[in-house]
Amino acid sequence: MKELELRWKSEDPIKMYRNLRMPQYEINRIRPSICQESFYIGNYSCLVAEFSMQRSIGFYLVQLYLPTILIVVISWVSFWMDVDSVPGRTTLGVTTLLTVSTKSSDIQEGLPQVSYVKAIDVWMGACTAFVFCALLEFTLVNYMWRKRPQPKVPGLFGMGGGRVGGRPAGDICTSCKEKKGSEGSDAAIFPPPGIAMANKTMTDEALAALPLQLVASLASNNSRRVQAIDSNCRVLFPLSFVFFNVIYWCYYLL
Repeated sequence: MKELELRWKSEDPIKMYRNLRMPQYEINRIRPSICQESFYIGNYSCLVAEFSMQRSIGFYLVQLYLPTILIVVISWVSFWMDVDSVPGRTTLGVTTLLTVSTKSSDIQEGLPQVSYVKAIDVWMGACTAFVFCALLEFTLVNYMWRKRPQPKVPGLFGMGGGRVGGRPAGDICTSCKEKKGSEGSDAAIFPPPGIAMANKTMTDEALAALPLQLVASLASNNSRRVQAIDSNCRVLFPLSFVFFNVIYWCYYLL
């Protein structure tokens, strides 16, 4: 037996205050329904209103998304800095990485602790990965820049009893016969083009400058490779970040 029965109005059952606003949520719709409750003193009807709310993105757009985007973009400035600017590039990379980590911790403090992955977790993880990869790229190019080969220049030798630096060529190249005998072939290491050999004579100054010329040539090749990596990263990192933004916003907003 029902002692009390409650019903919603047929038209506009729930009216919200016109200026009602919440700082972090927006009310999408309100669904009214009726329920029945049983107690030891009788059965009663009840009214239920279900509020469907959506988190407001404006707050997080200003407080989180725009600052982290700027931090990621600032980390790319190191690609335009000289590779030998170790203090500047290191400070920039470490500072941006710590800033992103601190921002992520501040945001997580105001969010509920849940076991599933939230959209904000995906965003902060991606931003941290981009900043870390920029710092890792500097580590790679700096290692390539500092790894300057020190080639072992064997003595020059010629054929026909030529002389180098006023001495017989055979006396300068003492390891060529051993190399020939160990490899079982007539292969030998010749100097670069433009260096006098065989029946010509080279001065002591030119002979002393030979290793410096080789080292300078190898260092120039290293510099070109490092500059090519930085140039590619200037395009690759922004394009990757834009591609991630397109996928992220299309997935969580559409």
